[in-house]
Amino acid sequence: MKFGMGMAPVEPLKKVIATAQLAEELGFEYFGHADQRFQGEKDAFVALAADAVATKAINLGPCVSDPYTRLPAMLAVAIATLDELSDGRAVLSLGAGGSGFTEMHIERTQINRALRECITMVRSLLAGEAVTLDGRLFKLTDAKLRFEARSNIPIHLATRSPRNLELAGEIADGAIIATYVSKPQLEFAIERIGAGAEKAGRSLADVKLISWVYTSISDDGLQAVENVRPFVTQALVNTSPEAYPVILEGFDEALPQFLERCRGLGRAGLEEAYADRTHLTDDVIKRFSVAGTAEDCIAKVKEIEAMGIDEIWLRCFSAPRTEVEHEKVIVPFAERVMPAFV
Repeated sequence: MKFGMGMAPVEPLKKVIATAQLAEELGFEYFGHADQRFQGEKDAFVALAADAVATKAINLGPCVSDPYTRLPAMLAVAIATLDELSDGRAVLSLGAGGSGFTEMHIERTQINRALRECITMVRSLLAGEAVTLDGRLFKLTDAKLRFEARSNIPIHLATRSPRNLELAGEIADGAIIATYVSKPQLEFAIERIGAGAEKAGRSLADVKLISWVYTSISDDGLQAVENVRPFVTQALVNTSPEAYPVILEGFDEALPQFLERCRGLGRAGLEEAYADRTHLTDDVIKRFSVAGTAEDCIAKVKEIEAMGIDEIWLRCFSAPRTEVEHEKVIVPFAERVMPAFV
C-alpha cells in the first residue's frame, strides 16, 4: 500500500513547505494542494513550486484543479512547468471544483463534458501537438506549448459522481475515488469505473485506483470522528443523489431526503447538516472516512485494500472545521498505521 496526503495551503508558506518535507521524510509518496480559493488558501501551483524546490522524491500536484477557474490550456502550461521544476514528479488531478465560483460569477455547467474536453486538451498539449479543438465549452486554435514537456504526466480524475467515475475509466490515467471508503461504496465506484473502461476498449487494470479519504487519528476515537464530520457532511450533501440508494444503504431511510433538502437550501442547508446528529450519526461519518484510533484506521485501510486499491491519499484534519496542523495527523498515522502495510 502506498500513501499520499493533501492539504489546503492556508498556513504560512514556510509551514506548508515544512509539511511537504515532513511528509516525504515520513514515507508518503504523494503530496498535493487543494486548488481552492477565497477561504484562506494560497495559490496551489505557487505553493507546489515551493514544495518542489524543497523536496527530492515525493510526487506533487493539485488535488484537485478544475477547468472553470483554470482553463485547460493554462492547466497544461502549469503542470508541465511544475513537472520540469520537480524533475518529473508532477501529477495532475482534476475534478469539478469546490469553491470560489459564486465570488467569481462562474457557473459550472456540463461538468462531465468540461472534464472530458479538459483532459483531451491537456493530454494533446503535453504531447507537443498543435491543438485545434472546437469544444462545447472550451476552444483552441493552433495552440502549442512550444517547450519540451513530459507527455505522460499522469492525469487523474477525482470524483464521487457516477458519470464522472465512468469518465475516469474511459479516458483518465487514474480514478481518485473521493470519500467512498467502505466496501459497498467502493464496489459501486469500481463498477462505474470499469464500465467506462469497457466503453473505451480498456480494462479496469488500465486505470490506477486511488482512494481519497478524510482522515483523523486520535486515542479518542470519537474526537477523530468529530474532526472529519464537517468535511464528510459537505461531501455527502454535494454528492449526486443518483448515488444515494447504493452508498447510503442500511442507514435511516430519511437520510437521502434530508441530504437533498440541505443541498437545495445552499449554505443554510449545509449549516443545518453540520449540526445534525439525527440523520448524520457517527456511524454515517465513519462509513465515509478513515477516522478513529490507530486500530480503527488500520481496519478501514484493510477494507480499502481488500477492494484491490493499493494507493490511499489522506486529507487530514486535526480538529473540526480547520485545515491546519496536519502534522498532528500524519505523524501518528505514519508511526502507528502505515507500518501495518509494509
